[in-house]
Amino acid sequence: MPKFFVLFVVGLIIAGCAQSSTNDDVEAYHVLDDAQINVGDTVPSPSGDVILTITGRIHNKNVGDNLQFDMETLEQLGLIEYSVDDQQAEGRVVTFQGVLLSKVLEVAGIDEEATSLKTIALNDYAIDIPLSDATDYPVMIATSVDGERMTIERYGPTRIIYPYESYEFDVITYDPRWIWQLSTIIVE
Repeated sequence: MPKFFVLFVVGLIIAGCAQSSTNDDVEAYHVLDDAQINVGDTVPSPSGDVILTITGRIHNKNVGDNLQFDMETLEQLGLIEYSVDDQQAEGRVVTFQGVLLSKVLEVAGIDEEATSLKTIALNDYAIDIPLSDATDYPVMIATSVDGERMTIERYGPTRIIYPYESYEFDVITYDPRWIWQLSTIIVE
């Protein structure tokens, strides 16, 4: 009987851990605006300045293999927000608003064999991000910080943000992936 009890308690602990992991995913960000553009929808051509280009192994039937976003169109993919301690740029806890990287990739129609995202900044800084980061975590393409648009001088107009407050990340590995002045993502 004690053996059964120990197995029962271990089972409850495992179930509780799995449940809290799911809750962490839900609590990692807050939805501000639902998506107006979804998978399969036509993505309008930019009417404003192009702030982000997705290319490479994508197959969006409406745009081919080169998807460009202006700010308005990008944010029509659904706005989220979360707060993080941004010691790299802001030196304090801030709240970022933007779109989920996973949503951008879904709308782009990434190739099922893709494994990596080559991200390139306006100043040509480049870093590869495993595709699994976008599927495993609510990684954000931020467009605003504390409710204000990020200018080029303030690390914008777009920036990759990881939910450091909701997950444990190795800073040596993940800090370089917080690419600011993001301009291009090449799906490889």
